[in-house]
Amino acid sequence: DGGEDSGGSGDEDSAAGRVEEDEEQPLRRSFDSPSWMMQCPSGATLTTRCMSSHLYDTIVDQVQQLMRRLSSRCDTNSCDQADFLGCVVRMAGHDFMDFDPATGTGGSDACTNMEHEDNGGLAECLFDSAPALHEVYGRICDEVSLADFLVIAAEALMSFSAVGQNQASLARAFKSGFRFGRTTAAEGCRLSARNLPSPQESCDDVQRVFVRALGLNWAEAAALMGVHTLGRAEPRNSGFSGWWTSPEESRQFDNSYFVAMFAKGWCREVNVNRCSQAEARLGLCVVKHQWQRCDVNRDQLGQGHEMMLDSDLCLAFGDARGGNGKLKAREDSCCAWVHTSEPDFAMRDVVRANKNKFCSVQCGSRVRGIGDGGAFDCGDDSLSQRVRELEACCFFEEARSDCRTPGLGNDFRPGGPAVEDVRRFASDEGAWLRVFTRAWKKVTENGQAGSLRSLDQCGRQ
Repeated sequence: DGGEDSGGSGDEDSAAGRVEEDEEQPLRRSFDSPSWMMQCPSGATLTTRCMSSHLYDTIVDQVQQLMRRLSSRCDTNSCDQADFLGCVVRMAGHDFMDFDPATGTGGSDACTNMEHEDNGGLAECLFDSAPALHEVYGRICDEVSLADFLVIAAEALMSFSAVGQNQASLARAFKSGFRFGRTTAAEGCRLSARNLPSPQESCDDVQRVFVRALGLNWAEAAALMGVHTLGRAEPRNSGFSGWWTSPEESRQFDNSYFVAMFAKGWCREVNVNRCSQAEARLGLCVVKHQWQRCDVNRDQLGQGHEMMLDSDLCLAFGDARGGNGKLKAREDSCCAWVHTSEPDFAMRDVVRANKNKFCSVQCGSRVRGIGDGGAFDCGDDSLSQRVRELEACCFFEEARSDCRTPGLGNDFRPGGPAVEDVRRFASDEGAWLRVFTRAWKKVTENGQAGSLRSLDQCGRQ
């Protein structure tokens, strides 16, 4: 299928980056690096010397063919396409999140400690499962660096899983913005994962990694977090458990992650990995807390266990103690929700994006046991509708305290550091994708921008 001979430019330096025993020292692989898993029989290139538009398209097509081999069936327990999507995009993300602005090292260099606990499960989409990325990489590894390949693979799958017209527009945006020339760092990967953000450190770690280290503003940081719409968290990998959106939505690259934050209710779920105090004291496990669906029909939906992390909800909600961006499930027994009628916090487009449902209740319907049982009129500012929304959104939160509900008066207005961005992205998928592609380009070029070139710019500096 053309992957081995599709460089297409005819430039002499298209093969100059190949690692030949008589020209360069063979690539030395550390056992903890992705390059150790992604073996290259013909000798791997460390730096892509030339990439034509045709070669980029070929890689994209072959990675997408891997997706087509997987079942599109999704149920409460499994979704093969979602798991593969989430793994590949997470691999690219964990690669670039180790960038150190003080030294200019790290970034998208195919170097992260694959044995680190935060990288659990990533080996599956690289090598350990069928299909796996090594099938495609092995065909072009003598021309394309693993560092470049991981970025392209993630772009290929995000555009493949986009919805409607966004599929083609996102593919064009990725291709026009892509620049090749990243160098694979095959050694020194053992310490690279130490800079990964901890979900349980809430927006403090989002700020430390996404804002300060990666150079994003809060809108871009929130947009990048939107990749959580893909895949799920599994206890065997991270200790967390559940889908960020419904199983079916988790194989679609859309704005459902942002819609879910405001169109559903959330309350905390403690010790999801069942780590006992004795085990925690011995260092055998770390207790993991997260957020779960809290609205009225949570148990009746049959859509799988939906969850959010501290580092997700903190973008939009403050904590129960008045902090901005400090929301933590281990400390805050509160319900994260909003009203549909606040004049300074428009929710109409968010509700529409959720198929005209709010906290599991179809707008205009009647639900017995919710408020006075009257019509659930989304957008109505009456006291009776406000009570219905509170009871629908926080049905499973006994305390019924608020996680600084956005829009609810001066005391609650601040919300999280990206609250307005989350609402904008939930209301307008195109707005999110525009900010996302800008942020993606920044984070995948950190540390290597000076050596990168546009497609078909072979031999030019």
